[in-house]
Amino acid sequence: MSSKPMLKLYHTGIIVDSLQNAMDTMGPALDLMWAPPRTSTVPMLCPDGVVGREVRFTYSLQGPHYIELLEQIDATPYLNLTGGRRVHHLGYFTDDLVGAAADLERRGYRRELSGVDENGGIARATFHYNAEAPGMWIELVSHEIAAEIGDWIREAAEANGVPFQDPFALPAKTA
Repeated sequence: MSSKPMLKLYHTGIIVDSLQNAMDTMGPALDLMWAPPRTSTVPMLCPDGVVGREVRFTYSLQGPHYIELLEQIDATPYLNLTGGRRVHHLGYFTDDLVGAAADLERRGYRRELSGVDENGGIARATFHYNAEAPGMWIELVSHEIAAEIGDWIREAAEANGVPFQDPFALPAKTA
């Protein structure tokens, strides 16, 4: 029997209409500073097939638990998903994306969106939905992009004098 893939909660994602407006209003209200926004343009596998997606996003510098804000420049992949594009999610880091995604699917969280590799398999991140938790998705983030995200948040936190705790540090394995 195989062991269950590791999952580590590290962020909550919120879809916003304007990234800058959300940063300007949520930052002071919640005492948060933000990493410099980034833009991602990667293909995503969704119910309509593989489609392009462009999103601007940022993470809070304070954490963990981080707040991720996402502005959908091209919301096409989200339009036909359960719950529409106003996605709210809990983001989990995993060291086994394929295994963790399969485990969630076995537990009734269907995969509705994922990154896709050159062979058509899942890559980078997946989004899962369960009708018992309407409006709340589970995002699985692979180790492949965790280092990118961690470095980005760490550099911005250090530049702003904010203490940084690595959300992707794995627990030490015992013998």
